[in-house]
Amino acid sequence: MSRQHRDNKHHGSISFFLSRVALFFAGLLTLSFGGSLMIQSTLGSATWDVLHIGLANLTPLTIGMWVQTVGILMIGITCYIEKRRPQIGSFVNILCVGVFLDAWLHLPIQQVFQSTWQLFFVLIAGIVFMGIGAGMYVSTRLGAGPRDGMTLALANKSGWSIRLVRTIMEGTALLLGWLLGGPVAIGTFASVFLIGPVMQASLGFWRKQVSKWETTAPVQQQRTKRRAYASSTSA
Repeated sequence: MSRQHRDNKHHGSISFFLSRVALFFAGLLTLSFGGSLMIQSTLGSATWDVLHIGLANLTPLTIGMWVQTVGILMIGITCYIEKRRPQIGSFVNILCVGVFLDAWLHLPIQQVFQSTWQLFFVLIAGIVFMGIGAGMYVSTRLGAGPRDGMTLALANKSGWSIRLVRTIMEGTALLLGWLLGGPVAIGTFASVFLIGPVMQASLGFWRKQVSKWETTAPVQQQRTKRRAYASSTSA
């Protein structure tokens, strides 16, 4: 294999990786934006945000900081169960979501949307954005969220189904958040039923896009190689 061919192949791999990284961060931005919309709708937050808000109401830490704290704790538990080191992508995931969420919460949503119907629209938009964002970042395979990793670890350890483990985790977070004063309302229950289908549709779409990027990378390498060969022969 010539040096030029290796360079072209390396360039194609880098381009594919950078495309996935861009999609990963776009997904985290979209996910956190959706979470902020649900929170500011005041009509109920997503299950885990009920817990994060309840904790934030009792401490000086922001909601985003509690997203990070709870997430890091879950990563630690997962690594202990599976006897392995944490993946850097999981840390990047949860740290970025916390920062992005706090930033989005500064948007004056409640000043612009004030009526019940307007806030209901904000709630639905938040659910949709959360589902789309989750599908985007999961499709890149660059770092699972802490809840996903912990669900799989507990399911493998206990022998229980993934659905049962996830239901117990979600129910526990919701109960603790409610006891701490977190906002449980119609949006909370709507998110349980609606985020999943939206995420599934988004994941299917973006998986196809990532596959296209992966298959077009070698084609681009060949085109680059042919152009380089044509230039060398015409010189």
